[in-house]
Amino acid sequence: MIWQRLKRARQQQWTFKLAAVYLLVLLVCMLFAPFLSAGFHPNFLDLSQTYQAPFFFQAHWLGTDQLGRDVWANLLYGCRTAFLVAVPVMLLALVAGTGLGMAAAWFGNKLLHFRRAAAVSLGLWLFAVWFYGFYRADFSSELDQNAAGLLRVGWLAVLSAVAIVLNRLLKTLPFLAKKVPLPLDELLLKTMEVLASVPRLILVLSFAALLSPGIGNVVLLLLLTYWIGPARLARAETLKMKQLPYIEAAQASGLPVWRILSRHVLPNAAAPLVTAFCFGLSGLLGLEATLSFLGIGLPPETPSLGRMLAGARLNTDAWWLVLFPALLLCLTILAIQTIGQAFRKALEVEK
Repeated sequence: MIWQRLKRARQQQWTFKLAAVYLLVLLVCMLFAPFLSAGFHPNFLDLSQTYQAPFFFQAHWLGTDQLGRDVWANLLYGCRTAFLVAVPVMLLALVAGTGLGMAAAWFGNKLLHFRRAAAVSLGLWLFAVWFYGFYRADFSSELDQNAAGLLRVGWLAVLSAVAIVLNRLLKTLPFLAKKVPLPLDELLLKTMEVLASVPRLILVLSFAALLSPGIGNVVLLLLLTYWIGPARLARAETLKMKQLPYIEAAQASGLPVWRILSRHVLPNAAAPLVTAFCFGLSGLLGLEATLSFLGIGLPPETPSLGRMLAGARLNTDAWWLVLFPALLLCLTILAIQTIGQAFRKALEVEK
């Protein structure tokens, strides 16, 4: 039934078709970037051909930047970098935010219980992981990347084993062994309020100061801020549907909670979540370009649209360094938002 509504929306909206064709062509160009870049690597330097204007120089038909790097190759690889950051972040944010929002709305503040010993052990484990994994990440700076990764995995295994042993020891104390209600909904709301009270860019820049440059770390720090939107939507939809008669009937029939949430609640919350995914993805593309423009998050050798825009500051006459990446970014964001609007209209349940 969902597929039929999507098919009907696709047939009725020419903007949907245009946006879908554009994104499909862009996807093909990104996948075949090594073959379409005319033999130029995005970091290949040709200092004899700096600031070559487009359309007039045969080898670099979209021009070059301040270091003689080919603009066309950097557009292809820069768009690939943007999607390599934005898509994983939004997928993980959608899964994590939806799960947390639905769980908080369903269980509230009194249905879940935890032992105080488990809370103490988990808190100490999280602090140790943050301290040795991020704050004191320089302890492995003298090792190569593979050795540093293995060392971090080893530290994580040791800290996890220590936390498990500590939890067993703390459960022997009467005060810490007692079970208390877990205010899951209140914790989620307070966490979202704290994160939403700080501008996203400032929050990302603050987190970036604790992490070394790299695509994986950029994905992690953006995930810490982008799960809020899906969580808020999933919580609101779950609270609204929790009181409906067919949900109460499913509870009375003894269906497991996970089945009620996955079979009855989640499909009806698909429309706002799909819209949040598309608009979040478009926002992430812009935010990744902003971080690259500021030289934060990604290594300087990583091709990106923001790096191209930053190069235009050195020569205001190089209009092609602003026009081509900005036009590509705007068209991509507009196409994704058009797809999101079409999906929202197709998935909306008629009142």
